[in-house]
Amino acid sequence: MLDFNSSADLIIGISDRSQGNMRLFLDKADSLATHNREVFFNQFNKKVIAAKLVHGNRVAIVDNNSLEIIKDHDALITDDPNLILSITVADCLPLYFYDPIKKVIGLAHAGWRGVENGISLETVKAFEQNYHSAKFDIQVFIGPHIGACHFEVRGDVAEKFSSWPEFIIFRGEKTFIDLAGIVKKQLLAGGLLKKNINVGPECTYCLPDKYFSFRRDNPGEDQMEVMTAYIGLK
Repeated sequence: MLDFNSSADLIIGISDRSQGNMRLFLDKADSLATHNREVFFNQFNKKVIAAKLVHGNRVAIVDNNSLEIIKDHDALITDDPNLILSITVADCLPLYFYDPIKKVIGLAHAGWRGVENGISLETVKAFEQNYHSAKFDIQVFIGPHIGACHFEVRGDVAEKFSSWPEFIIFRGEKTFIDLAGIVKKQLLAGGLLKKNINVGPECTYCLPDKYFSFRRDNPGEDQMEVMTAYIGLK
């Protein structure tokens, strides 16, 4: 099952707050975050391709000739073993994809907008169309994210997920959503096997000593601190 212990064929994981802010800047003038990223990724000795996120559902197919920063995309896919794929997260779901038969990897950023717009299935579709992956071979791991314990929403957001009522949770006058539960159900409905979908147990909000959390820390946009999720082929 795909997870952070999938060490045989993959380089896979996520940074934590002890390694500093991993925010991606197009302008490298932000020396601290850029330095943190350089130090962190130097350990892999591979080219790093990062997605500059827009909370959408666009998927980019990348190789060693691709730019190091892919703008306006929230998911990356490759079969190139010389690359590390990366996205930034600070409550949103990092979705790790792996087809062990075709040796293809993917990484997607899923905030509630991405979940609503089906980024998980768009990524699966890209595996099928570009690498002829079979759905029953694709493995998915949902990494650390804000859980249903803390993802409180207003009625307008809850309404967008009315097709998944079992994942809308009411506690008194408050409403919470289980985004990982919705993603798993979307993937199952899309043809993936239950045994190939793994949801990690860690909530970013619940672990202040380990992870940044936008909801918990409530920084301004300019002060936002994030982790970097990554995956590569060995």
